Amino acid sequence: MCGGSEKDLHDPRRFGALAVVSDRSGLEQDLSGRIMFYNDVDSKSTTATHVRFIPVHGQQILQDLTLTIFSTGDLTVPTSECKQVGSFTLPMTLGTDLSDHSSSETRLGQQLLLEVGGDGVIGRRIAISSPVSSKMCMAEGIVGFNSGSIAVAA
Repeated sequence: MCGGSEKDLHDPRRFGALAVVSDRSGLEQDLSGRIMFYNDVDSKSTTATHVRFIPVHGQQILQDLTLTIFSTGDLTVPTSECKQVGSFTLPMTLGTDLSDHSSSETRLGQQLLLEVGGDGVIGRRIAISSPVSSKMCMAEGIVGFNSGSIAVAA
């Protein structure tokens, strides 16, 4: 589902689940980007232990964000009418390099199933919002699989 280069084939973040989130709030700060759920030990695992958020424009984000997982994948229904199945903080202010607030990678407090249906997150809607105003969605998308080979040009 996602592109990359030959060197990305052995990166554990290349596998797992991916959501491309797009801004839907119309606010000045666009949080469009990629959210990757992956297992840092076993790339073939069906459980994610980590999450990484990379804004598409590489802009600096100076506040922690809230990532919410919803029960369905229907983007036509307002988030206020959707049942939440999980929510956690993406710490944008506690990176290893304090000057780099353009991405966040953190261990999940609870593992996520990388499956369709049941307790799995594949096919579910996710939203990123500010903890200060969690009712206002800043960006959202659908979680999909993030695996497969990369075609190499001859």
